[in-house]
Amino acid sequence: MAPAAKRRTKTPYMSDELVSEILARLPVESLLRFRCVCKAWRATISGDASFHRAHLRLQKPCLLVSPHTEDLYYLDLDEDLLPKDKIGLYRWEPNQQGTTVPLLHATDLSSDDAMHDFAHCDGLLPWSPGADPPRRVPGVFSPTSHQAFGLGRDPRSNTYKVARFFYRSVYARATGGSGYQYYHYTTGMEVFTIGTDRHWRETATQPPYPVLPRRSATFFKGSLIWTVDQDNLADPAPGFLRFSLENEVFGVMSPPPCPPRPEYTMSRLAELRGELCLVCVEQDNELVEMWMCDDVEKPRWDQRHTVIVSTFMSPDLYPIAAFDDEIVFKQWKYHTRRYDLKTEAFGDVFRLENLKYHNPSTGMLGYQRRFLSYFDVIPYVPSIIPLPKEGFSYFD
Repeated sequence: MAPAAKRRTKTPYMSDELVSEILARLPVESLLRFRCVCKAWRATISGDASFHRAHLRLQKPCLLVSPHTEDLYYLDLDEDLLPKDKIGLYRWEPNQQGTTVPLLHATDLSSDDAMHDFAHCDGLLPWSPGADPPRRVPGVFSPTSHQAFGLGRDPRSNTYKVARFFYRSVYARATGGSGYQYYHYTTGMEVFTIGTDRHWRETATQPPYPVLPRRSATFFKGSLIWTVDQDNLADPAPGFLRFSLENEVFGVMSPPPCPPRPEYTMSRLAELRGELCLVCVEQDNELVEMWMCDDVEKPRWDQRHTVIVSTFMSPDLYPIAAFDDEIVFKQWKYHTRRYDLKTEAFGDVFRLENLKYHNPSTGMLGYQRRFLSYFDVIPYVPSIIPLPKEGFSYFD
């Protein structure tokens, strides 16, 4: 038998593919620490785009809750709470116990920002814990009431783009002696490519239809989908406005066959598990239909669920995210509800004004209930996808 000092111990071997499979299932915080294990791990975690996408697919989504106060500038709030010119994003986990939600990030806020829905893509925001510092796009000067934003990923260049629809001019004209006024408008679309552009650039053609102001686009398979503002059209809306991020051209996505046609103002879009979900309210607000499609080029809509709305429940349902066997909806201003896909029944998730908004850095609970006016709720997936450091500007 060889002396103990000369014995060789075999080091267990794992293939690179197996290592990547294991790493892709770890949380962001662990991956950021594991970058220092070896050069190969650092290269994979920091610079492998395919690994980033695999990690994103395997992460479980949570929700970001952003409360808005009635008047962020004139309320006499406690100084230990968030400053009046800040807005907080708080993280809610699907299986968490209790009502305390921790502050994930605070960002500058203007009065215009408070009026617009958050835009998101792939469960991502323009900033994330894995990207430092948080990135923001240049400011715009059009009134918030006349614009709408969208955030998405160009599948060809693998870059993220922000698109802004805006009304170039809006004015009313009288029609004869009736005194009735109608609106004349011209529209435009600007695009900002994160990491490439330093300024907004306008598209070659203007949007063929107006979209609902302040309602963010839904990103679905390389395109941004906007809800058409049918109140500014003489004829019924032909569908949803589609903007391809690859070639930056416009199109129309046909709607589902909701009889007689969807009520676009009441309808809500969301991307859920790779499918586009449309929630339609029908028959005097007594029925809610959920339609799904999986193709943006030639959409074939499937009516997946029909829900009878009870008398105590508002039909204003906004799909947010899918967790396991349920879909989470925001309802009106304050409620979130879950729809069980197996039992086809609704249940409460939480009332937004009853959450305890906690700032870990100060140990304080933010916001006083009587000042809260409404909330934004969006899906969020912690990600290590890096945002470019060059060609980026900040708000003043």
